Amino acid sequence: MSIRWYALLWCMVFSCVVKNTCAQHTSVIHARNFGVQHEIYFNDSLWYFHAGELPAAQQNRVSTAGWDSLNYTAFGKQNAPRGWQGVGWFGSWIRVDTNLVGKKLSFRINHDGASEIFLDGKPIGGYGKVGNSVQDMEAMDAPREMIPVWFADTRPHLITIHYSNFIGVYPSFFGFQTWIGDYKQVSQRIQTSNQRFNYILMCAAAQLILGILHFFLFFFSPKQKLNLYYAFFVLLIGINGICIYIFYRTNTPFLQYSAESLTQGCKVIMMWAALILLYLLDYGRVPRWRLITITTISTLYFAVYLIKFLFQIESWDDHFAIVFFICMMDGFWSIYHLIKKKQKGVWLISTGVVAIIMLFFFAWDDTFHLWTYGYNSLRLLVMAVGELIMPLCLSLYLAADFAKTNENLTAKLAEVENLSALALAQEAEKRELIAGEAKRLEEIVQQRTAELREQADKLREMDLVKSRFFTNITHEFKTPLTLIINPAKELIANNTDTDVKRYTGLILNNATRLLQLINQLLDLSKLENGLMELIRTPLDLVALIRMHILSYESLVKQKGISLHFTSHWDKLWISGDRDKLDAIVINIISNALKFTDEGKVEIILQKEPESLGEAFNLTIKDTGRGIPAAKIPYVFDRFYQADPSDTRSAEGTGIGLAVTKELVELMDGQISITSRQGVFTQVNINMPYKPADAAPEPVLEILPTGVILPKADSHSPAAPDEEKPLVLLIEDHRELRDFVQQLLADKYKVLIAADGNEGINLALEQVPNLIITDLMMPHVDGYELSTVLKKDVKTSHIPIIILTAKADMDSRIQGIETGADAYLAKPFEKRELFALMENLISVRNQLREHYSKQDLWFSDSLSMPSIERDFITRVRSAVESHLNEEGYSADQLARDMGLSRTQLHRKLKDLINQSPGELIRIVRLQYAHELLQRRVATIAEVAYMVGFSSPASFSASFSRHFGFAPKTVSAI
Repeated sequence: MSIRWYALLWCMVFSCVVKNTCAQHTSVIHARNFGVQHEIYFNDSLWYFHAGELPAAQQNRVSTAGWDSLNYTAFGKQNAPRGWQGVGWFGSWIRVDTNLVGKKLSFRINHDGASEIFLDGKPIGGYGKVGNSVQDMEAMDAPREMIPVWFADTRPHLITIHYSNFIGVYPSFFGFQTWIGDYKQVSQRIQTSNQRFNYILMCAAAQLILGILHFFLFFFSPKQKLNLYYAFFVLLIGINGICIYIFYRTNTPFLQYSAESLTQGCKVIMMWAALILLYLLDYGRVPRWRLITITTISTLYFAVYLIKFLFQIESWDDHFAIVFFICMMDGFWSIYHLIKKKQKGVWLISTGVVAIIMLFFFAWDDTFHLWTYGYNSLRLLVMAVGELIMPLCLSLYLAADFAKTNENLTAKLAEVENLSALALAQEAEKRELIAGEAKRLEEIVQQRTAELREQADKLREMDLVKSRFFTNITHEFKTPLTLIINPAKELIANNTDTDVKRYTGLILNNATRLLQLINQLLDLSKLENGLMELIRTPLDLVALIRMHILSYESLVKQKGISLHFTSHWDKLWISGDRDKLDAIVINIISNALKFTDEGKVEIILQKEPESLGEAFNLTIKDTGRGIPAAKIPYVFDRFYQADPSDTRSAEGTGIGLAVTKELVELMDGQISITSRQGVFTQVNINMPYKPADAAPEPVLEILPTGVILPKADSHSPAAPDEEKPLVLLIEDHRELRDFVQQLLADKYKVLIAADGNEGINLALEQVPNLIITDLMMPHVDGYELSTVLKKDVKTSHIPIIILTAKADMDSRIQGIETGADAYLAKPFEKRELFALMENLISVRNQLREHYSKQDLWFSDSLSMPSIERDFITRVRSAVESHLNEEGYSADQLARDMGLSRTQLHRKLKDLINQSPGELIRIVRLQYAHELLQRRVATIAEVAYMVGFSSPASFSASFSRHFGFAPKTVSAI
């Protein structure tokens, strides 16, 4: 029976569309494939198998890379997957169509072992207790239990099952079966099936009661042995019904196996008891040869089934149906005799025997395969109800034959009916209780969901607070570091004292290390919040690795070890993020050298052989102290150290490898570590890449075009103060402000301001040549300061450098949008700062020279910015309105423009390299030239019209400016 039942299950095959996702096959679940059973059979789809246990760190991973493929999970002892020793991991990639997105689905599993089920690395359920031996494992069978699952999108998802089965109750079924379906529909179907099984149990109870009743009849009337055989027969039917119920409803595999074996034994004994009853009714006693024949046949079959049960032998075709049919035909012969005797009620016995035969062939054995798997519970219910027919027929027959016991029998039957009604009432009450409990559980789920949502909101708020903390603490850390690193460099460069240089170098090294740690913490924060961006540029990966290897040459010689690099490429040009690849290579190589005291470190760059696309494999292997096996799964955890003791020989914070792993995964790569304590450690990095065209070889210290490097060691005499550019420094940190002022004092006149408000006031008052400002300051920050000054006509032309520790891309973009001309991150290099300043001042000088040579007063289209063009237009209008006034001076022009004379002077000198007086004179002469060309008046008249005191003064000024006399113009 079980073989045919499982064969029906295996025949329910569904169709999945397989796609390639992350080098794995994905099965597509379509709603249209669910069919009448509202679910699909899933264990013959493509699965992946990993024998034995996974490391703890990988048990929740969302990957089946490196696993063996498997096309059938309901395997037996003979067809088990390679490497199966009773425990392993199974995984299958699935995705749903758009009709199933967000819909509640059911996941069912049938097995005789124990399982832990995960969806995308998160546990969703399981049955029993998974173990590595029979003693550690607790087997459980729950095919009628459902696990709810949801898929929020149509992307591939990974279902993994941690499964163990050391018991092997059924030799042909060591694996498991799985189904996925519509939760609501499957739940209703299972609920209906469970109700039918409960009815089967009720039928069995009725049969037991009927058998017990006749047993008591025999007890009160021992002479009527027919009651004994009848009671025995009916009790067997009841026991068989209970066994069927246990087989389908128990969660214990061995109990299920025992119940199945018991039903096989019951059917043999039931056939024997039925024939004995018929023989007694016909002959009044059992003929000897018939007794021996049917007993021998029944004993042989029973012994075979017992051996099969004890030794767990595979099922075979025992031809019992043929034997059953032949024996029941002999029973029909006895009925024929009764009919010939014209015994009343024989038709009842005939009906019962026919019913038993029909039930056996059409329901129990299902010889003609009329019942599909979905109607299995209905088949069993029909069989359970049908098995009542013959006992009832025999009871009616016995009631007529034994008139004396008719009243008692009627009372017992009434009692059976009451018990049945009571059982139905109890079942209804139980269903009502279940419904109430389900409603209560639903309310609890809703409450827990709301709590989880509230907790998620709090976690997001905490994450934002943490991000703001990292941003602010960066400024606080990097400002003092700037005051440590730059003065230390100055001391080393300008001091000849050996001790001073040595101690200063120590300060510089540790400050630099502190800066690296801060940057690593910031990188972790960015990676955790998904803010880290990839900036891909063409680079030679082989050259990059060689460059870093050369930087460790002195350390290798000092430790007396060897460092070898082997590459399968001479040059490998890829499109990659240089800064992040630098961090990865530096972290891995420095770790290998740090923990290797003797032997060698080998670095191998080669093509990844198992990759379908372009990918490289970077291997770093050392002969160092190694890592204990128990600690390898945790080496990539943040702040984890394999040796956390105070006596460890190597320094470290435990964030280098964490950052490295995050960076590798950011670039779609994978990193792994294998190690043996005291022997070796090997790091493998597999990473895909996009090939890039070779770029020009990089040159060290590359600076932007037009930048002029300052001569730090120049001994030329300093320029007079009046010739030095005026620089306004705005910085709220006093020590940093003093340090930068000291750096700039030799080449610039420096104005200082302690905050943004003071800086704006000084800039408007003094109109400097250049402004250097911090970003994070009280009252007014660098963004607002830049916006205010760039919108004011007095200062709109002044270049602004924002100097800050907030060096992320968003901050840079925001600074540029406010009008800042440059953005320099703390801690800064002195040469870089000087180069930026010289470059900006040089560019401003070039623009000034360009504008000073243009005809700014009569051109309708100027190339300068709109705010500067408006300013020049206003100046021109002011001069034109007083063109004929001889006494119109620079002071009057400044008043007309709303500026002080100093402000107007510095603005015009920076903008067009002309003083206000020169500008007034040039405007007058330009208008005079135009008037003379148009021959509007004589030279003398033109001289007075443009504000000159005499024609002689006008002629002299005109000749000096244009290089020819006024009369030359009037004569043309």
